[in-house]
Amino acid sequence: MARWRHFTVAVGLVPALIIYVGMVMALADYITNIHWLIDLVFYLLAGLVWIPAAGKVVGWLAKHESH
Repeated sequence: MARWRHFTVAVGLVPALIIYVGMVMALADYITNIHWLIDLVFYLLAGLVWIPAAGKVVGWLAKHESH
C-alpha cells in the first residue's frame, strides 16, 4: 500500500522536469548568444537549479519508505 508514493513521484516529477526544460528552452532564446560568459552562467544555473527541488521530493520519498 505504501508504494503510492513512488507512483506520485513518477507522475509528478517527470512532467515537472519536462515543463521546466521547456521553460528553460524558451528563456534561452532571449538570453543566449549575447556573450559566451552569459551563456555559460545561464546553462550552469539552469542545469543545477532543479536539483534541490527534486532532492526534496526524493528525500520525502526515502524518509517515508524507510519505515
